[in-house]
Amino acid sequence: MGDVFFELSAQDRRDALGVAADRSGRPVHLLEKDVWVVWALATLYGSPLGEHLVFKGGTSLSKAYGVIRRFSEDVDLTYDIRALAPDLVEAEGDALPQTRSEEKRWSKAVRARLPKWVEAEVAPICASAIGDDRLPAKIRAEGDKLLIDYEALAMGSGYVAPHVMLEFGARATGEPASLRRVMCDAARSTCVQMASSERR
Repeated sequence: MGDVFFELSAQDRRDALGVAADRSGRPVHLLEKDVWVVWALATLYGSPLGEHLVFKGGTSLSKAYGVIRRFSEDVDLTYDIRALAPDLVEAEGDALPQTRSEEKRWSKAVRARLPKWVEAEVAPICASAIGDDRLPAKIRAEGDKLLIDYEALAMGSGYVAPHVMLEFGARATGEPASLRRVMCDAARSTCVQMASSERR
């Protein structure tokens, strides 16, 4: 739905969300946010970063596995530590620290590198996609998070802000994971395939 949805005029997008809300019983503002969540996932998994990303947490349990019906404010993603910090992993030949002190050293290194990686690698991918498609959104990096602030078509309850928060971690490989199809709630025919972990 993402590509077609964003080609519509603002009024047509409102109308499409209104129809989906009537059919699903979900509020328009949540359906709209869900479109942006799937757009963000499709953008990242369609980039070279997608090879090393795993979608996890409560949102993945809902979107990728359908085991819970819950709307979450954030999207949790793990970037393979072997891709973020190959120097740490290669030194030991394993993607898991062998001692408690090594675990602390790796965690410290990841905490230092992750915000720089989000700003240098993730933010430009999302910014470019927003600019290329002239989408009504802006991005901002905040530490290990990337926020996509979009111009909301509909307002809902105050606690659901018009932004998608992508929260990144990289202290593991993301395994076990499997490829899953993720769809917008407003259009079950549009989907994106990505690696997702059933573990939270």
